[in-house]
Amino acid sequence: MWAAGAVCFFAAWGRSGSEYAGEVFSVNLIAGLIFMMIVCELMIVNPVIRLLSGRRVLGDARGWRLVLGVPLHIVKVSVLVMLIVQTYYFMNIFFIGNFEMEEDAVPVPLEPILFGILYGIYHLVLEIIVKRVFGRLFPRLFLKQET
Repeated sequence: MWAAGAVCFFAAWGRSGSEYAGEVFSVNLIAGLIFMMIVCELMIVNPVIRLLSGRRVLGDARGWRLVLGVPLHIVKVSVLVMLIVQTYYFMNIFFIGNFEMEEDAVPVPLEPILFGILYGIYHLVLEIIVKRVFGRLFPRLFLKQET
């Protein structure tokens, strides 16, 4: 969650001269968040987690994980960011409709703390769904490996 909030801070808020800071529904902003989240997780978060868990960083991935891991990770991060964007969109529509605000108002702007919390919640829910669905279909893929 912290990494997602940091990426939101640097990718969305850190763009100097951005006219989209605070707005969520911008194609450039969404694409930038997806790209930065993919890079951050693949290059920083996942290796740190592997190092802290004591697993080998190089040589512990099987061939299918190397081939399918990155594309599936790109799909996962894209789905998570799109879910967060839709959540922001529906929250803004809800507040505008129920509290009689102007239609162009942004009552819930994009901000790192809420982005990180939503990313963590959606990531946890997606992991549970994937492990339950695919764990039953492909049990050997989701067995814990002893190190």
